[in-house]
Amino acid sequence: MSLRRSMPAAVGSVPVVAELVVVVCLLLGLHLWRRAVTALQPTLVAAVPEGTAAPVGSLLIGGVLLAGVVAFAAVYATLRGIEVGVRPSADRRTLGLALAVPPALVAVTKLVGVLTGVPYNALTMSAYGADAPVAAVLSFLGPGLLVGALSLTVVCQVLVQGTFARVVERGRAALLTTVLAAVVLTSSTGGLTAFPDRGKLAVAVGFVLALALALYAVDEVDREWVQYLAYLPVSAVVALVIVSWVAATGSVAELLFGATHVAVLALAAAGYARTDSLVVPAVAYLSLLLSEETVVLLFEAGMRSW
Repeated sequence: MSLRRSMPAAVGSVPVVAELVVVVCLLLGLHLWRRAVTALQPTLVAAVPEGTAAPVGSLLIGGVLLAGVVAFAAVYATLRGIEVGVRPSADRRTLGLALAVPPALVAVTKLVGVLTGVPYNALTMSAYGADAPVAAVLSFLGPGLLVGALSLTVVCQVLVQGTFARVVERGRAALLTTVLAAVVLTSSTGGLTAFPDRGKLAVAVGFVLALALALYAVDEVDREWVQYLAYLPVSAVVALVIVSWVAATGSVAELLFGATHVAVLALAAAGYARTDSLVVPAVAYLSLLLSEETVVLLFEAGMRSW
């Protein structure tokens, strides 16, 4: 059997690789936008009237960040003919899963952390004062969590999943989205992020270049041993990702923490493929983010474990 015929259709396709290149370029644009907003942060904060509550400045920065992402995605979707579903989902079962599964996974991770001596805030890298009123903290967190959930929804489902859905059927688009997001959109400081860092982008670029080289060898070179040799760079990048992940995982709680985020990414992608509604992934991401911060606030207030 030739290597070309034995390759999975989800990755052994030039159109898929071409769209993967587009996705990586989109993620690079998001990274640059995040850096631009960070550079403008002092100017934005200075624009807030004196005496205004501190959360207003954070809300302004988050609003500018989200507005840029939405505008970017809207222009991209229009230019490439990507349909975006924003209506509420009529599939109550899928919506219910999006709401209930993330808190359940967070609870399991917290329980394992208690049994193994790993505080949850050591995973999320967030902390709150022991005397902080719950209602006040949640009202402060609310806008930030909403910006985070909406940003993840737009990036993962519109930019990434919408792009892959142009060349593969919905199920495979959801799978590709989950895998890519699990590698590139997980933050080194705990949790998910819509804005990849330079290291994750470098890995994505390396993988795309290696995969393009391998596909070129399969299509243009007759010697099968050369075809297999061309896949060594791809294997090396995949091995690097796996080894890095294993090296960064020091406990069962950390393993569950990472698995929870991958599971929510998969839940959001599958829910969007099933319902064509951005409401489902938005609910999944918001449920996850809110659950994590609520656990830290209610059970670990006053602790800083990292």
